[in-house]
Amino acid sequence: MSSLLLPEPFGTLPLTNERVVVKDADADRKTYPEVYFAGQEPLAADEMRIVALGTGYPSRRGQGAAGFMVELGNGDVFIFDAGAGTNAAFNHMAVPYGKATKFFITHYHIDHIADLLVYYDYGQPNGRLEPMHIYGPEGDRRELGMDALVENLYRMAAWHDEVKFARLDVRAFDMRAHQFQARAPEVVYEENGAKITSFPVPHGIYGAVGYRLDWNGLSMVFAGDCEPSSLTVENSQDVDVLIHEIFNPPETYMDKLGWSEMQAKIVAWTMHTAPEAAGLVFEATKPGLAVGFHGMVAPGTPQPLHDRLRTAYSGPFVMAQDFTVINVSPQQIVTRMTHFEPGPMPASDPEYVKAKGGMQSTPSEVRGTMPDWLAHSIIPVPFVEEFKEELKQKGML
Repeated sequence: MSSLLLPEPFGTLPLTNERVVVKDADADRKTYPEVYFAGQEPLAADEMRIVALGTGYPSRRGQGAAGFMVELGNGDVFIFDAGAGTNAAFNHMAVPYGKATKFFITHYHIDHIADLLVYYDYGQPNGRLEPMHIYGPEGDRRELGMDALVENLYRMAAWHDEVKFARLDVRAFDMRAHQFQARAPEVVYEENGAKITSFPVPHGIYGAVGYRLDWNGLSMVFAGDCEPSSLTVENSQDVDVLIHEIFNPPETYMDKLGWSEMQAKIVAWTMHTAPEAAGLVFEATKPGLAVGFHGMVAPGTPQPLHDRLRTAYSGPFVMAQDFTVINVSPQQIVTRMTHFEPGPMPASDPEYVKAKGGMQSTPSEVRGTMPDWLAHSIIPVPFVEEFKEELKQKGML
């Protein structure tokens, strides 16, 4: 088994010793820059790009909670899980909010859904002019499924919506639930040549799934949170990239977070997957590239994960950290890191907005206004007051 040392995390190198996996040795292969610069590298028509938006638990400034984005050469964008911190990473990747409309949630732990409301909010002034379609499984009871989740997201956003609805374009205030059963594999999305199939995984209670995306002869599985399962193996055959959770050994959580030994073992070994067990899944599946996520990445932590994984699996492997980028083509699978900028602005798409008829306010549908006693407390500024008078004439104040 491989005993090579991985690079240190948070640098310009991905956590792997196999940055290029050749699928077709006889084909001409594209040469990629050493580092990916977001927004500056168009996808080829036959190419898939997978971006790690969040890979850890608990989320920290250098590592968000779970979430991956997949871009296809046909222009489609899919977001798998939306944990805390993933929206900030999305903004780094120069993808406009008009593309952030298709979300696939594996289960309803907070570290996989916390940023759904952030996507909802930030898309409203930044050019998303169509619904957020949110796919997810049912539960044993109605309140444990996707339909109830979206209803409750609206409840959480009630004050927010009361203030902003119709002052911002009403089309951006639309979340639509797509709930499906979780007892057997099911095609939950099939459009524009892309097919996404859900399949059940064991994660505490009923109602957790993984997803497989197939498009143009390329494929990706995001298994979500799960224990090692024959269901994952069955649904990941012949896949290009298999993204599977790998939790740190219990002693990592004891040493770094102060957890008790019992708590650390419950988290690392039940409901989740130890690296040795992930190796068994990868070995049974033999993906083009195995990807681990959900482990706490910090100086010194990736190597023990890698070494324990290698007790069962010897194929190509990368431990994902935030901003890991994987390009998948018919010829090869290439892993890199994204060039990091501390404060990139969200990407805009003027052509998309223009095609949708522009950003519009709707005075007749404005919901909430400020009571006079509170408005009278505002210190007047002449040019602001002039603009407010214009809004009043339109019924927006």
